[in-house]
Amino acid sequence: MQAFIPCHVVKSLLLPATLFLCHAVSAQVKVDTTRVGAKALDEAVVNAKFDRKTLRSSSPTFSIDKERMLRSGVTDISDAVHRLPGVTLRDYGGAGGMKTVSVRGLGSAHTAVVYDGMPISDAQSGSIDLSRYSIDNLEDLSLIIGDNDDVFISAKAAASPATLILATPGMNLEGRGAELTAQIKAGSFDYVSPFVRGVFRAGDRIALGFTGEFTHAKNDYPFDLVNGILVTREKRSHNLMNSGHGEFNFLWKAGDSGELSAKIYYYDNNRQLPGPVMYYNVDASSGELRDRNTFGQLTYTHQIGKSWKIRAAGKFNWCGSLYTDIDKKYPDGKLDEFYWQREAYGSAQVMFEPTRAWSFGYSADYSFNSLNSNDKAADMHPHRNSFLQSMTAKWRYGRIVVTGRLMQSNYFSSCRAGFAAPANHSRVSPSISVSGRLLRSGFLYGRLSYKNIFRMPTFNEAFYNRYGNPYLRPESTDQFNAGLTWQAPSFPLMRQLVVTADVYRNYVRDRIVAIPQNMFIWNVTNLNSVHVTGADVTLNGTLGVARRHDIVLGGTWSYQRAKINVDKEDPVYGSQVAYIPRNSGSCSIGYENPWANLVFHGRGTSDRYTANANSPQTLLPGYFEAGLTLWRRFALRCGSTIEVRGDIINLFDKQYAVIARYPMPGRSWMFAVKYIL
Repeated sequence: MQAFIPCHVVKSLLLPATLFLCHAVSAQVKVDTTRVGAKALDEAVVNAKFDRKTLRSSSPTFSIDKERMLRSGVTDISDAVHRLPGVTLRDYGGAGGMKTVSVRGLGSAHTAVVYDGMPISDAQSGSIDLSRYSIDNLEDLSLIIGDNDDVFISAKAAASPATLILATPGMNLEGRGAELTAQIKAGSFDYVSPFVRGVFRAGDRIALGFTGEFTHAKNDYPFDLVNGILVTREKRSHNLMNSGHGEFNFLWKAGDSGELSAKIYYYDNNRQLPGPVMYYNVDASSGELRDRNTFGQLTYTHQIGKSWKIRAAGKFNWCGSLYTDIDKKYPDGKLDEFYWQREAYGSAQVMFEPTRAWSFGYSADYSFNSLNSNDKAADMHPHRNSFLQSMTAKWRYGRIVVTGRLMQSNYFSSCRAGFAAPANHSRVSPSISVSGRLLRSGFLYGRLSYKNIFRMPTFNEAFYNRYGNPYLRPESTDQFNAGLTWQAPSFPLMRQLVVTADVYRNYVRDRIVAIPQNMFIWNVTNLNSVHVTGADVTLNGTLGVARRHDIVLGGTWSYQRAKINVDKEDPVYGSQVAYIPRNSGSCSIGYENPWANLVFHGRGTSDRYTANANSPQTLLPGYFEAGLTLWRRFALRCGSTIEVRGDIINLFDKQYAVIARYPMPGRSWMFAVKYIL
């Protein structure tokens, strides 16, 4: 709900703050966000409108747009991911803690992350750290499980069992000549984060944009340390973080049928690694990690007549990680390990639509990855050439849509020194999906899908000491899914209600699992076979209880039984895969009114085990974390908007851990003011 404030009053108050924000982020590379390839994602994204295309999606597809995030009390990127079903998030605590996501028991390296239409890669670990992406710079967060209905996507985007799509506010050539968003956040544990984004349009063919953000957090939160009947109150230490990122975007409309977009991105994060909490030794860690990432990407899309569409894209990516640890056990009392990786990536896509009933797509992707280290004893200079091809056909007839895809994957790995494992691999992977409206009247849709895919071990998994295992085998996965989507008919009180339900079965051969020793050192091994059986249910609705009084509902529930299938004599036979809970879910209920909008929300999981050998000693208790959000928008008479928001996070001060010995923060607060011009 909005209230009006005289514009000159707000400008006199906010102009100095806006100038301060711009100055604070000027040290970062100033860039904004272009929603590259947004048209290619429209059919796969479930938004608040739930149009026919999204209801007909043949694969489970879930989405939270920017407005829904606000209305359901989402506080950060990890909270947003927790609102998606079937997701397991590894969170090391605090604003600086690493956050990686896995879907339906398949492992974090099996989840592709697409940022503004271009896949993000990490050849070193294969797991994308979501903490480096700001919730303030997202327009939409979507999860597609299985195959994508869209035939006009890159082969790399189609080569994973699950895809997490991060879409920033798209630059377009419509609207005012200039737009500006400035925000300041402050919170517990010395958290402060200024943010600024701007878009400038030159005529009806060119748009420029920039984004800048800086985050500081000490993360010295208190927690309870339990040792039998003894409970002591401790404080997390060595957890400081300073990070910043900047983006620059360019959009050019080439004639009536072409479009060229470009992005330059830079990210820099200096953080202390707190390490696991041990009894009587909670301040033992001395490790520090500096992550830097920069990439540039270019995409050109062209429509040829009514039937053909082509796209060409290129990207160069550089990542560097500097790990430092001061300890007497190292020579000279200090360890400095520097890892840097490079990727050159190119993609070409063609779509042909001869009739309304048929669509065909072909895409070919090539990437070159290399990884180096200053550790002369362990560095083998591995590099990998990957060539992926995808052929897709889509057929529509009445209420039925059928999509089939063949994916060919070719990987060629080698290294200059040491054992060149794993061997080269080539594989053809099929997938097929069917969806349709089950009733002539109403909105009840069904879907069936199957997808086969495999993945190569990452460089860290295969090559590097303190982590790698050169004898790892590639994973192979078969996914089966059946689901329903129902949209309730409108009536006076129920303005919107959408319910989805899916059941699935995944067969994973040679599953690669990693058990963390700390945020930098892991143990990696193969499991002969893992069978995952599960179910996902979601609900989103809006109740109109009175004029200008709405109740906004949201909820998810997921069940995952990730069973290890090895020799029956093996002690881990029949065990649940480490860190995968049987049950997890989230909920939110918001009351929107003319005065101040209030949201109560929560998320949690059941018990899970910290090792594949399920024993009482490795049991990690479940948790439910609740929060409270109060927000309001003020519309200014000059057309600008102010948004004020306050959050209480972990309302009941629940003491818990997502990763063993890495306690999460207790009760905290956050306050934000946003100005949109």
